[in-house]
Order: sequence, then structure tokens, then C-alpha cells
Amino acid sequence: MSAAKKGSKKPAKRSSSKRKGVNTHVIDYEPESPVIREHEAVERRRQGFRTAMWMIVVMIGIGLCWVTWDEALEKNSQFLLKSVVVNTAGTLTRQQIVAATGLTEDTNLLTMNLREVRAKIERLPQVKSAVIQRDYHGKLTLDVVQRIPVAWIECPKQKLFEPLSGKGCLMDAEGAPVPCDVITKEYLALPKLRFPGLSEAFPGKPVPDIQVHAALRLMEKLQSRDDDDRTVLELIEIPNAWSLVAHFAGNAKITFGVDDLDPQLARYDRFMHEARERKWRVATLNLLSRINTPATFHAPPDVTGLTLADTASTPP
Repeated sequence: MSAAKKGSKKPAKRSSSKRKGVNTHVIDYEPESPVIREHEAVERRRQGFRTAMWMIVVMIGIGLCWVTWDEALEKNSQFLLKSVVVNTAGTLTRQQIVAATGLTEDTNLLTMNLREVRAKIERLPQVKSAVIQRDYHGKLTLDVVQRIPVAWIECPKQKLFEPLSGKGCLMDAEGAPVPCDVITKEYLALPKLRFPGLSEAFPGKPVPDIQVHAALRLMEKLQSRDDDDRTVLELIEIPNAWSLVAHFAGNAKITFGVDDLDPQLARYDRFMHEARERKWRVATLNLLSRINTPATFHAPPDVTGLTLADTASTPP
């Protein structure tokens, strides 16, 4: 047998072609010999064995880490919730706030998501903001700032009526409706805000009506001026888009404009000072008029020594 026939490889076939003046040579090798194929198969088996061993090692490591985490952290009683401290003041009780979090005694403080717990608390319409702290010794502290009611809001269109009707709703200084589950004497003493044209009333969300915010600012400023029983504010009514009517004890009604409250309050202070000095029983006062402010009285007023803009006889 010739030496060419005993070789491990067949001679490579060579082909050439001439195309567009360029010589192209293509070499086509036949498959390797059985010996080479056997070596490659052995190498593939070794590589597969090494890969399998690495996978087993990784799985064992993951299992050990999981068991360590579960035993040392998840089931460690040191990190389980034991007590909840709630610092707050308002209509919501401690039990209501804790119930809103959905936490139980088997809750792990280490794995607990504080952001989710805070979001649950702040979804309560009575809550303005919340801060949560954990100490990893079983204690969770909730600092909750509640919306402080400053008035009752009344609007038949939004089904908000008198406080004792069972459908009364409070409002804070930012104009956000606050549901009232328990009516106390303190809440009953708050003034009322009556606005038949209220556009919307979503619990915990400030209303968009500028008249309401103007009425709340006026309410705050008037209450800071209370110095006798006759000037105790009971109600602010919003009859239209441009005026606010403040109702005081003693049947006094003072009309303010929605805009430029400070100049109106300055004239109100001058008038009420004179009314206290002369013991006037004021019935109405209209501060919308910037000149010759009209006023009426429950009894003929003492105007001795005053220079009146209009001396014509008018009924009291």
C-alpha cells in the first residue's frame, strides 16, 4: 500500500477560478481522523464535568446562605416586632394607625419595607405625614402628624351637612376635608364654613376653590382678634365668588371681599374699636365698599361727636 493511502488525512481538494481578473483559491478540508475526534470528545466530557461541579458548588453555597439567613435573621426573635410606639395628636387613635399598617407580631423588622408602611399610613385622610423608625430590638416608632381641624365644612351638593347630622366633615387649615368619626365638645365649638358652590371634597386632599382658602385665612385672622363674647366667630358663609360673610355671636354679620383682606381688616378693627367704646349692637357691616362703609345696628347707635358722611335720617 502506498504512503498516500496510509495517511490520516485525505489530500485537500483545491479549486481555483478566475473571475474578473482575480484568482480565487478555495481549500476544503475533510473531517478530522477518528483519533482527533476521540480527543475532542474527551475534552468536552471534562469541560462538562467541570461545569457540573461548579454548578453544584454554587447551588450548595446558595443553599447555605439561605439557611443562614433564615435561621440567623428571619427566625431570630431579636428582630421580630414586639412593640409599636405611636406619637400623634388628632382624630385618629393609636389603634387605628397601627391597624392601617397591617403589621403583626411575627413581622421581621429587618426585612420590613418602611416605605410601604409609611405609604399605608399616609393614605389615611386624617394623616398629613408620617416618619417611621426601627431599632432592631423589636421596637417600631411611628411619628404621625395629623391634620388639625379648624372648621366644619357644609355643602349640600357634596352631601356635607351639620355636624350632628351624621354627615358632618371637618376641614384643616390647608383646606383638606377631614372625616370625623367621633364628635367631641372641642370639635363642636369650631366655627362652620358654608359654601353651597364647593366644587369637590375628597378626604385628605385640599379643595381647589380659592374662596375656601380665602375664608380660612379670614377665619384665622378674625379668631386672633376675639376679645369679647360679642365677636366670637360662628360661621363664614360664601354666598358668591367675590364675598365672604362672617357671622358672629350676637347676630352680627360682617361682609368681606375675597381679595385684599388686610385693608378690610384694618377698617374692621377701627370700626369694632368704636363699637366697643360706644357699646354699639352691630347688625351688619359691609366692607366691600371702600368709601362710606355701610353699617346697620340692632338699636339706635350713639354717634355723639362723630362726623358722619351722610346725616340723612335712615332707619336703624
